[in-house]
Amino acid sequence: MNVLLVCMAGISTSLLVNNMRKFAAPEDKIEARPVADLDEVIRDYDTILLGPQIRFRLAEVESRALPLGKPVGVLDMRLYGTMDGKAAMDYARSLLNSPPRPATPSL
Repeated sequence: MNVLLVCMAGISTSLLVNNMRKFAAPEDKIEARPVADLDEVIRDYDTILLGPQIRFRLAEVESRALPLGKPVGVLDMRLYGTMDGKAAMDYARSLLNSPPRPATPSL
């Protein structure tokens, strides 16, 4: 499973990536990138997780990811704040195992 965590700059989210890797399979790829890089890397990932600080960009990210069959979710603020790598991996897996859902309407 290839998981992309998206945030504003990719710095604080990389701390969560390190914790997620502890609960990932050896073949899993987990990376953090700034939202500005999304278009150039999106095809390399199975699911996209947004940091809570950019949840306002959900509709924008979904408009790029969902047509490619990539599920998108926003990390819970508590999960993110505690850097809970296990919960983040469980959430990423649940997105992949859920039926596709319609995009969030833009505001």
